[in-house]
Order: sequence, then C-alpha cells, then structure tokens
Amino acid sequence: MPTDDLFKFEPSTVSQEAFRPWKVLSVEDDPVYQASLVHALSCIKVAGRPLEVICTQSALDAARVLPEHADIALILLDVVMESDDAGLRLVSTIRDVIGNNQVRIVLLTGQPGMTPPRQDLLEHFEIDDYWCKSELTHEHLLSVITGNLRVWERTAQLEKARQGLQLIVDASQALSKRRDLDSYTQTVLSSLLKLLNIDTGGLICRLRFSPSVHQNTTYTLAACGAFQHLKGHTLDRLEDQDLQQLCSIAISQRQHLYLEHYTLLYFPADNDKTDDYAGSNKTDDYLVLVKTERQLTSPEVSMLEVFCENINNGFTNLSLYNRLTRIAYQDSLLNIPNRNYLKRTLRALSPSTLCQHQLLVISLDNLNEVALYFGESFCNSTLKSVHRHLQASITEQLLLARIDRHVFAILIPENTSHSLHDFSTILPEPLLIDGGEHQISYATALLPLSGCDTREPEQILRLAELSVESARHDGKRFIEYDDSQQQVMRQRYHMLDELRKALQAEALSIALQPKVDIVTGAAVGFEALVRWQQDDGSMTPPSEFIPVAEAAGLISELDLFVLKKTLEAAHQLIQAGLRLPISFNTSSNDLLRPGYFDEMLKMVTASGLPFNLLELEVTETQAMIEYQHIATQLRKLLQLGMKVSIDDFGTGYSSLAHITELAASTLKIDQTFVARLGQSEGANHIIEMIMRLSDRFGFHVVAEGVETEQQRQLLIAKGCVVCQGYLFAKPMPVAQALEWAQHHILNP
Repeated sequence: MPTDDLFKFEPSTVSQEAFRPWKVLSVEDDPVYQASLVHALSCIKVAGRPLEVICTQSALDAARVLPEHADIALILLDVVMESDDAGLRLVSTIRDVIGNNQVRIVLLTGQPGMTPPRQDLLEHFEIDDYWCKSELTHEHLLSVITGNLRVWERTAQLEKARQGLQLIVDASQALSKRRDLDSYTQTVLSSLLKLLNIDTGGLICRLRFSPSVHQNTTYTLAACGAFQHLKGHTLDRLEDQDLQQLCSIAISQRQHLYLEHYTLLYFPADNDKTDDYAGSNKTDDYLVLVKTERQLTSPEVSMLEVFCENINNGFTNLSLYNRLTRIAYQDSLLNIPNRNYLKRTLRALSPSTLCQHQLLVISLDNLNEVALYFGESFCNSTLKSVHRHLQASITEQLLLARIDRHVFAILIPENTSHSLHDFSTILPEPLLIDGGEHQISYATALLPLSGCDTREPEQILRLAELSVESARHDGKRFIEYDDSQQQVMRQRYHMLDELRKALQAEALSIALQPKVDIVTGAAVGFEALVRWQQDDGSMTPPSEFIPVAEAAGLISELDLFVLKKTLEAAHQLIQAGLRLPISFNTSSNDLLRPGYFDEMLKMVTASGLPFNLLELEVTETQAMIEYQHIATQLRKLLQLGMKVSIDDFGTGYSSLAHITELAASTLKIDQTFVARLGQSEGANHIIEMIMRLSDRFGFHVVAEGVETEQQRQLLIAKGCVVCQGYLFAKPMPVAQALEWAQHHILNP
C-alpha cells in the first residue's frame, strides 16, 4: 500500500454538508400515503437544510438502493409490505448484511394489530423509533425527523473523527489513545522524535491571535530534551535569539521550515471546522520545533509531510470533539450551561447535597412574539440582558443555565439570604435592553430539592416548568412548588388515558348549536361541538380535554371522530327534510399531517353528502401559523363546494396580511368582541372593520356569542346577517336540534 494511502484520510466536510439536503429513504407500498409523506417532508427543513426523499415501494427495492446511497441518514420504513414482516427483515439486512449501524430507522405501520408491541420491537430489533401512521401528526413528524437527523449527524461526525484517529494509529498507536490537547501534543512530539530517530528535544506551541491587540500569544503545551524548561511558558523564554527569529519567520509565513539544524512545522487552524463559536474572535494555530542537528533527507521530509497531514487532522478532530462536547452542554448564544449540563450537575450531586439546594426557574413571556415584531437580534439582546441581571443579582448561585429558548434555571443553596419576595421580583421593571428601557413579562417558580433525591433530573426540571406554567395560568408572577403540582400532572395523565378509551369506545358525542338569521331567528345552519359525558353523568369541558388531545397527538383522531358524527347528523337532517349545512372544527395541524386531508375527503365522499352541506372551521391563530401550506388544502375544499370558516377572526393580526387571498368563505367574529358591544369603542371598531373587509372581499360573516337583545340590535345596525349564541339557542343533542330546527325554518 502506498504511504500516502496509509496515512491520508478525507478532511471533514462540515462546511459543505451545511448546504446539502438530508437524505431520507421512504419504504412504503401505499403510493397515496407515500405521496402525502413526501409532500409533508418537502415542507420540513432541519438546521436550514431541506430533505431529499428517495422513494421505494418494497423491501427488496430498498435493499438495492441502500448500497448506492451510503449517506442516507433516516429510513421511514413500512412494516407490512410484500409480506407481513418485510420491514423487519429489511432491518436485519441493513444492520447485519449491509453493515450499516448508523442510519436511523423509524418503523411505520398502518396495521398495528399485525406487528409486535412497540416495546418488543424496540428491544429485539435495531430500530430507533416506531409509530402508527395514525399517530404521526405534523408535530410528531417534525419532531421525529429533526431528532433522528440530529442524532445521525452527530454520530456521523464522531464516526469521521474516529476514522481520522484510527488512521493516525497506523502511523503511531499511541496517538489514538489521546483525547485531550496536552497529552495529544506530548504524544505527537515523542512520535516525531521516534520517527526521525533523534532525542535532542523539541516543543509544541499553541498560537492564539488576538484581534484586539493585533498580535499572537504563544503557550508551550509540550516540551522535551533541550526545551523541557519552556513547558508552560511563551517562546519569549527562548535564549537563542536566532532560534526566536526562525520561529517568527515560520509563524509569519505560516508554513513548514526544514533547516540545517532545526525543523519547524506549522499547523494553521481550519476556522470553518474549529471555531469555538460563531463570531469567535480567536484562532488557534500550532508550531512544532524539533532540534534535528542535521538536514533531513528527502525521504525523511516526504515521510514527515505525510505524517504532518495526520497530525493536522488530529488537531482538527480534537477541536471537533471538544466542540461537540460544548454543543452538548453549553448554550451557544450566552456561553453558559444548557439543560444537559444542568441535568448532569443534578445527577452528580450526592443525595444529601441535592436536598440542600433549590431550583429557581424564570420563564420569559411572549419571546417568540418579541422576535417576530422586533427581530431576532433584539430577542437575543433581551436574553443577554436577563442573563447579566440574573448573574449579578443572585451571587450565591451554584449554577445558572438556559434550559429552553426563553427559560433560565438557577441552582441555589436552600439557606440563601434571598427572600421569596426577592425571587418574585427578580427582574427589574423596566429592564435595560440595548440602551433602552423595556417592560418584560415573566413568571418564576421555586422548587425545593429536598425530597427530590429519588427523582431523575429531567423529572425535576419538568416539575419546575410545570410550576411556572401553573403560575402563568393563575395570573401570578411567582409560585413555590408544592405537591399539588404533581397532582395536576397525574390528573392530566389520567384524563389522557380516559380520553383514549373514550375515543376507542366512541363514548364521545356531538352537540349542534344553531346558526340563525339575526333578524328572523330562522335556522340557517349548525355548528358541531364535541361533548364528553362521564359515566356519572358529569360533563368534561372541551377546554380541558382538547388541549390534552393536542399535546398527546390525539387531536387528529378526535377531529375525525367529530367529522364522522357530523356526517351522520347531516344525513338525519336530510331525512327530516332539512338541508341545513353543518360546520365542524379541524385543527390546522391536521391539515399539515400526511394523510389526514385525504382521509377527510374520503370520509365525506363515502358519505354521499353534497360538499355544500358541510363547512370546515379553523381558528385564525392556527391557520396563520402555517398559512402557505394550509391555504392549498383549504382552496381545494372551496373548489369542491365545501365552505371554509375562519373562527375567532379579529383576535390576531397575521391574517390581515393574507386578507386579499384568504382561502375562506366565512369570517366568524369572536365572541369577546360581541360581548363588549355597546361598552367598548375598540370592540365596535373591530366589528365594523370586519364587516367592511367582508363587504370588500366577498366574505360571509357570522357573529358568535350573541346573548342579549342589545347585542343583536347593534349587530343588525352594523350589517350582520347571521349569528349564533344563547339568545337564540344553546348547543343541543342531535335529536333535540332536529326538533328545534323543525320549528325554526323560514317558511317560503
């Protein structure tokens, strides 16, 4: 084998990969689902990079494709294809035959009953995740894709570093055992002396350029022989002035020098790969000085050049390895510990020490909105200002960390001199940001760690964060954790479990609330609202179980259940001779989830109902978050004849940017504005604005929450035609709604 091939390996391609798409392999025999999945993936970017999706429709085709694309990062693998276990057999082929242990494999199944339980799959097969297709909402898909690609990227980087170090082992086994800079440089130095068969001595210096003073500072990391006394000092301690001059020449020219009595090797930093942080104002180069006492021969120089390539790569790999460690444990914006570091610290504390501390969590409100309106730079300045104040105001802290985008945590002694009042007013009002004063809204929670010695660090952080959310929910600035917070968590888990059972048993129902002609009170339609009645007859409000369904990924299943019941109710209306449209609510996240839109259309088509007897309602806030993607789906519904209603219109502002092309037929005035009619000029102006917009752009308008005759008359005066509210009728069971409609149909 040629010497060059023995020592050389490909340099890291971090900067190039930053612009390359991630490769994702979809192995799916259902072309409709695969098309939906590809469409959803086309909307996703991870670390600013898009996804390149390779599609195959069988395990056999996938096995042929994989060797041709060694850089596939993630496989979305259907379990049941040409055979019931085709997906599982492909997993064995990938891991055992092809030998690819890095690619992330996520199993998908549309037939959960035909595959082993999730836990069995994760334990007995080398897969990384397993999802039922029905569970894979847009948020879950984004989370699965992002998490697995990041894990693959870090694994790939570490693998490249391992390969580089392994090739250095081919030159010197000792180098592969060194992971820190000091031992690595000492081993490089001793290896060079052995390679050149000399023992006169040498040194390795780190050169750090400081832009503020426009000069290099040197520090001797390793030294031996005649230079042993220089270790830990600068090159200024060199007594030989001629040798100092030679070092200055090598540094200024940034290149190797092969001289009669000395060899100087210069290793410049590759800043694209080794900068500690974005915008770093320091760079590290390395200078090796070896006293050879003779001129090196041409073969020695050639061999040394090859070895230098590996030494330089070794420096790069060490920097990458250290950088990965910093990324894992340090916040890149503030250069302070992050969530992982805090968890590691909590885990490292002895039980007795842990119980003598408490955790203070500070959560800033509306930081995403701050970034939206004032820019990311101002948002970063806000975080930096908060960090500086927290650092200065609590001097007894053991650790200050940023554990989420807008959340800080401080580990402090239990016997701190600060009072609860100090914690509740920990940030000044106003806060100085970029030279100006700004009001910052926030909530804080204090979690005593006594009694938490048996909890995992992540559980501790979640308890603290739950306390913050409880404070915010109750309108409080500060809360001290107590056992009631844990009870809230248990209640949410219990409700989630009961909701799953209720959906499986179809134990939920819908109620119909009439929409009426505001002048005559005649029925013009209905809105379907989900209801959950417990076995004891009590009702669980939608405001309680719908957020749980959204958080647990059950919202799509819940929405499809409501659609099913809506279709049944529409048929009952037709059978009773009533052709009144019914609106149903759908989460905007559903419209982004692969397969949901097609499933919805399939259900409506199978029902045989005319599309014009149905209306989809989506809230303004949700619809505007992913408007460009959702609008495509909504326009398709409008083309089919289904109406589309924007619920709670007026509560946000982003929809105004799309008003000229809004994919909707109806705007619903939020009940908060209706309730303030006649009492608030602001509410009057907003409703008048909505009416003008509807006239200008051809939208229908429905006013929600009409409860008084005064509100009805004011709405009539403003030109409103359709409304709904308790003044006319409350939501009713379907049978009762049918009877009500029979008496409220406008006679021709």
